[in-house]
Amino acid sequence: PSISTGDGVALAYECGAEVMDMEFTQFHPTALVLPDRPVFLISEAVRGEGALLFNTEGDRFMLRYDAERAELAPRDVVARAVWRQLAAGRPVYLDARPVFAREGALARFPTVAAICRAAGFDPARSPLPVVPAAHYHMGGIATDEFGRTSLPGLWACGEAAATGVQGANRLASNSLLEALVFGHRVAAGIGACDDGPLAGPIHASAPLLPGHDDVSGVDRANAALRDMMYDKVGLVRDRTGLDAAKATLSAAMAELEALPPDSGGAGVSHRDVRRWGERRNLLLAGLLVARAACDREESRGAHLRSDFPDASPGLARHSRVTPARRQWNVAHVAH
Repeated sequence: PSISTGDGVALAYECGAEVMDMEFTQFHPTALVLPDRPVFLISEAVRGEGALLFNTEGDRFMLRYDAERAELAPRDVVARAVWRQLAAGRPVYLDARPVFAREGALARFPTVAAICRAAGFDPARSPLPVVPAAHYHMGGIATDEFGRTSLPGLWACGEAAATGVQGANRLASNSLLEALVFGHRVAAGIGACDDGPLAGPIHASAPLLPGHDDVSGVDRANAALRDMMYDKVGLVRDRTGLDAAKATLSAAMAELEALPPDSGGAGVSHRDVRRWGERRNLLLAGLLVARAACDREESRGAHLRSDFPDASPGLARHSRVTPARRQWNVAHVAH
């Protein structure tokens, strides 16, 4: 989603909060992919009702990866199997025709049917082109069981938080736990807190993005960043790709931070501040993920290293990074 720019994790890290398990990102195996449209996740319930995966050669390949469970294998198994087919140049399709041919299917899956038809596909008549898509980040701002972070006065919950309940490979229904249980606990904690302000006002100038009057240029840069992360830090990782990703991200961050402040001479708009901040947060969050994935030299849960394909008993623990606490420079917006 365009609004998922890693702001919570990046801002907390910059303020000195500990982050945890940044290497663990879950990919959903069946996202509908069409030109000029955002990807749309096709619910696993569709596969549960009997939809099958085939490549362009008509091969139901999941039987080779997990003969017993096939399309109903865990998300990471199915997602990597689809990824391997795509990497070999074989597009993948979800054949949901047997599901949508049944009476009541449209009522059971109205959103899936509506999205497919809006894109020109009738799921009752045509197989659906699918790819794996980044779905949920198990890592984030490290918290205790009440949502308290390592930074006094800061709580976190939801996908920005790493509570530990997800482990290395999230179960789908745990999103309810993250939202309701931890949301309630955080609200209660904040409500009971009577601490005063932790710091005085802070301000700085905000650099402008290159081509700050060209929104499409920033969009292209962020799209290139997504492509690079998917390719180098995606479903299957290795040292070469991770080192390349870290170098690219570090260079992009250095370039961004070296920009002169308010180079336009007319003040910095809210839009410029937001775009600069989101771009920087994307780069920082990506760098934290790449570094953690590089440091975990094993395969565990959603983290697969092709150069370290087995789990290491000595690494059966959370990964934690505690930055040096420093004051975050908040961009001063000219009015």
